[in-house]
Amino acid sequence: MSVYLYNLIFSLSGSNYTSGRFQPYNSTLPNPTIYNQSSAWFKYVSSGTPSSLGDYFAPVTAALTSTDWASPQDDSGSLQLDVGDYLMMRVSSLDVAAGTYRVRFTGVFGRGLGQSAPAGADELQSPLVMSTPTSASSLPRTVIDVDVASGSTPGSSWPGPIAADNSWVNWLGAVHAPADAAANDYTFNVGVSVYNGSVVYTFGKDPRLHVGMGMKGTRSEFAA
Repeated sequence: MSVYLYNLIFSLSGSNYTSGRFQPYNSTLPNPTIYNQSSAWFKYVSSGTPSSLGDYFAPVTAALTSTDWASPQDDSGSLQLDVGDYLMMRVSSLDVAAGTYRVRFTGVFGRGLGQSAPAGADELQSPLVMSTPTSASSLPRTVIDVDVASGSTPGSSWPGPIAADNSWVNWLGAVHAPADAAANDYTFNVGVSVYNGSVVYTFGKDPRLHVGMGMKGTRSEFAA
């Protein structure tokens, strides 16, 4: 079992925001960490497991420790996963004013290959399930939507950052197999809306995931 963190960094200055782009992966960074390497999958490398590890979607309220995460992988490739691996996501900004930003995160999973699965295969559209910290579910979670009741101003009621490092972090859950335990490929369409007090900016990314063979669990087994 491994734990992977999808790390994205945005800025409302420079040129990337005008294209709705997160900072791209930088292969020349001498010491890449979750604080400076964007568009990357990091692997949990400390002993034990991260705090609050669980097969559910849930916001994280404490800043992650940089040294717990290493071995960044460029998200231009397909992240290779096994059933039972866990996924997290972290969005952050290094802008001076980032502490005042409000962020809304949306994720949509799909097979995304524009082709059907092999004959007889399960057309599972997401490797995650709809479990919460208090209630298990075997239903697939194809949409993740982090929002709260609308305020009088669009974006004003969205979550603020973790103050220690101006980040927004979420557990996404564990990786599950289709009912037939076949390998599957997914696209994870990530959308982030950022409100700076006057304007809403949006950013997008679509990393790919491959859930490989040798699967040892099904959705129903995880939900039991």
